[in-house]
Amino acid sequence: MKKSDSHTDWIKPPADPAMQPRHVDIWRISLDLEPDSVKWFESTLSADETERAAKFEFPADRHRYAVAHGFLRDVLSRYLKAEPAGLKFSVNSYGKPSLAGHDLEFNLSHSADFALAALTYNRRIGVDVERIRSGISAHVIARQYFSKAEVAELETIPLELRERAFFIGWTRKEAYIKAQGMGLSLGLDSFDVTITPDQPAVLRATRPNPKEASRWTPLSLPMDSRYEAAVTVEGKDLEFRLWDWEN
Repeated sequence: MKKSDSHTDWIKPPADPAMQPRHVDIWRISLDLEPDSVKWFESTLSADETERAAKFEFPADRHRYAVAHGFLRDVLSRYLKAEPAGLKFSVNSYGKPSLAGHDLEFNLSHSADFALAALTYNRRIGVDVERIRSGISAHVIARQYFSKAEVAELETIPLELRERAFFIGWTRKEAYIKAQGMGLSLGLDSFDVTITPDQPAVLRATRPNPKEASRWTPLSLPMDSRYEAAVTVEGKDLEFRLWDWEN
């Protein structure tokens, strides 16, 4: 597939995926599945994950959580040649999960009816997907969380596109923060991303170390018009592969 191409299409994955050092694999799943599929995903979860799923008030939310986390286990198991239920996760002090003893790096994001899992070897990675919510005060929220440069860019975008631009910016920023693995200890205003619709994703500036920006590759991911999504990966000259999960 094309390198750093935001127009790459989602395709059927191979039965036995093999990843090379420059590969970045992103998997997509619809969380709206038949009950039998939901039950299978539930059966692969750890006791902690099952307990967290049970805390959701509404069945639909419980099922989405179970499918998203079971989906991650299933995807990882394909690369590791292991049973999904047998995978053991640990988390760092900021809550980012990892697999002890493996050099496969990964990240998960889910919103409404979709989940994305992003994977690569020996390089940090973050992914984010967001359902576009109409009627939000995009400019007000941006002033609270975006950098000055991003707010200035938002003000140049036509009003009818600003809502989408906000979610473009939000997913790119979330993907970078998740890749860094530092949680919100990394300020949202400590770096600048491009947010103009239909323009390439660029990490324009990082503070206090300006050299950090050149070490990362951000990419917006193709979704339907109700969603925005982005991935950020440590490194350059990467090959992105987009897989649509199926039973």
